[in-house]
Amino acid sequence: MSKLIKTDADYSRWIQELKDRYRCAQIKAATRVNQELLRFYWSVGRDIVARDAENKYGSGFYKNLSQDLKDVLPESDGFSPVNLFYMRRFYDLYSAIIPNLPQAVEDSVHANLPQLAENSEDEMCQQLVGDFIFLVPWGHHRIIIDKLFAS
Repeated sequence: MSKLIKTDADYSRWIQELKDRYRCAQIKAATRVNQELLRFYWSVGRDIVARDAENKYGSGFYKNLSQDLKDVLPESDGFSPVNLFYMRRFYDLYSAIIPNLPQAVEDSVHANLPQLAENSEDEMCQQLVGDFIFLVPWGHHRIIIDKLFAS
């Protein structure tokens, strides 16, 4: 690349714009990954509640589940017994607010999406709250859980 091109003001602005767009895309990607991970944590919490497995005293449920998940997903983090317990609490905390949260199964441009006119005001509010919950980082949810369940 010539020195002339590097010193051109329009070219420099374009490079800065490309850099800014790239950083924005990185942030959007990280946010999307966080949302999907939180949806997974929600589903794990729901499954734990549905199985009622943890209520068998002395079973070591969270320890066993943690080890089994680490065995089948050795490259993954986040399956400590404590984190699994937080997943259950995460579900407990928000399931009363959002009783029928839809699961993210597949994104498709051809999917039949519900029309806003068909949803009641309560359903729309629940969906907005549900969407918001998955925008909050996991660490913040853990702090909220600690404060709410400590009392």
